Amino acid sequence: MAAVFGSMVPLHFFARISGLVVAGLVLLLSLAFKSSFLPHSSSQEDLIYAVLHPLLMVIGFILISGEAILVHRWLPGSRNLKKSVHLCLQGVALAFGVFGIWTKFHGNDGIVANFFSLHSWMGLICISLFGAQVCPFSSH
Repeated sequence: MAAVFGSMVPLHFFARISGLVVAGLVLLLSLAFKSSFLPHSSSQEDLIYAVLHPLLMVIGFILISGEAILVHRWLPGSRNLKKSVHLCLQGVALAFGVFGIWTKFHGNDGIVANFFSLHSWMGLICISLFGAQVCPFSSH
């Protein structure tokens, strides 16, 4: 078992570095192409919300929820500790997702203007299904 864990350390390190690179690229691209995110507005507040949406969704849904999935492999300790950390990370990922969607609805266009694309509907379905996983009646 020690040999398997020892060989996975570089892979986990590479995954975390890759995640940081992805988050940095999303920030860079959202700042560089802000005109495509904000076709009708140029206020600083709208820019902040437009940059926060992709950044929060990538950090929350991809990086933090991915880390929550991997916590069972890399975290030493009891099963209950791993489950608790997994639950906390999933909760943080859900909070990032909800706040990311809120930033999109906070614009001047209103809520209805954000429901004309498949992207928005799929995002809302994904966050709803992600949140529905937290079921108080679950036996495991």
